[in-house]
Amino acid sequence: MMAYILSFIIFIPVVTAALLGLFRAKRRLLRGGAILSSLVTLFLVLMVVVQFDPHGGMQFIQKSSWIKSSGMSYFIGVDALSLVILLLIALLMPPLYIYMYHEDRKGYWYNMMLLQSGVTGAVLSLDLVLFYLFWETMLLPIFIMIGKYGNGMHQYNSMKIVLMTILGSMSMLFSILYLGYVYFETHGVWSFALNDLATLEFDPQTFIWLAAGFLLAFSIKIPLVGFHAWMAPAYGSAPTPAVIILSAIMAKLGIYGIWRFGYGLFESILTYYAPVIIVLALIGLLYYAIRAITEDNLRKMFAYSSGSHLSLIALGLFLENEYAWSGSLYFIATHALATTGIFFMIGLTYKRFKTVHISELGGIASALPRFTFFFAFFALSIAGLPGTGGFVAELLIIIGAFKAHFWVGVFTATSMLSAMLYIFWMLQRTLFGQTRNSCSDYKDLSKREVAMLLPLVIMLLVTGIAPSLFTPFFEPYLQSTLHDVALSLGSLR
Repeated sequence: MMAYILSFIIFIPVVTAALLGLFRAKRRLLRGGAILSSLVTLFLVLMVVVQFDPHGGMQFIQKSSWIKSSGMSYFIGVDALSLVILLLIALLMPPLYIYMYHEDRKGYWYNMMLLQSGVTGAVLSLDLVLFYLFWETMLLPIFIMIGKYGNGMHQYNSMKIVLMTILGSMSMLFSILYLGYVYFETHGVWSFALNDLATLEFDPQTFIWLAAGFLLAFSIKIPLVGFHAWMAPAYGSAPTPAVIILSAIMAKLGIYGIWRFGYGLFESILTYYAPVIIVLALIGLLYYAIRAITEDNLRKMFAYSSGSHLSLIALGLFLENEYAWSGSLYFIATHALATTGIFFMIGLTYKRFKTVHISELGGIASALPRFTFFFAFFALSIAGLPGTGGFVAELLIIIGAFKAHFWVGVFTATSMLSAMLYIFWMLQRTLFGQTRNSCSDYKDLSKREVAMLLPLVIMLLVTGIAPSLFTPFFEPYLQSTLHDVALSLGSLR
């Protein structure tokens, strides 16, 4: 079974959805099937974690010919980088289904299962064509969920995110096909396997254009500043489960793509243009923070907050030292947990008060203590509350920034203080400000809602208090990758 465990993890959700759809399952059976598939998938992922060797490189590899004449293969595997995101996906899906427990619309359940298979497949793919197919697969459920189940200008906003994402995807596809063609011209056979394409050599100009094709796709997905036109409208219109997938998982796949394919194929180009991208990330840190301060809509405010923190993760990635890389990878996980929690709370806010506008809220703490605790905890976790995983990750990135350059460290540390400003200001107006609703008319969090939120709180506290439980899993990978990047650049010099 272990030889095929990654395939089971990828396909259990979508096969479950197909079987339930084939027999036209009623909502109750559909809900049970979705929850069961997520729990089975989580169990299998935990089996992978238990047997994973931090020093073993790529593991649980499965490779078989798919379209032999064209060199396309079903090639999957997991290392420390992909394991972090794989575990995140598996951990976040059961709480999402608990949140959706009373959802009557069947399309929600089918799309979420398809989405889980899409993002999982993208993380585990080591063949670039296979990666592209999963990359596109995960876009379809988001398009449907925003376009059909969203609010406001949801159809317009769903088209905006699709068109921008397709623009990036097409540029990446051209780069993938050209890489495969050059491999064929060089070796006489087609291949799109990452380890094969990494051996190719190009002139600098061609290298730049190929790297740009990938970087455009990943920059839109993150999104880096300048590629973010879709972000706030999509977050504002999307239903809560779709917002969580966008922020906690899909945005992180943009970072993953740069890490896996950027440094796997174009490390010299990334290093050469790192100063430009570092400046872009620093601008994003400040720009998104300013937009968050001025935003009245909670969803859009935390969309900009997410953009600011994703810029911080990207900054750490391009600083290319072990502190910064450790912080970025750790922040991928902890930021996903915190954003999942806060968007759950925003969804629960709308269910109770029928608004997510800060100006229409206030005085919640006086009547809903459990609600107040979880809302404040997740919001402060995003801001880097000491004792939570976000604080550890941000601290590592700031140390890495100082190690790279003193003034980059100063600007990074100063910019991160802005998160405290808009988070505290929002909390004061939302939870402790003047009462604008009769809060006593609303129920506090139910046992089901507490059960959904409590695991996220525990994970954020454990990652903050005992990071040494987790860092040994990915430190050997980071050291090895940084060593390989240094050797590659040294050989070019």
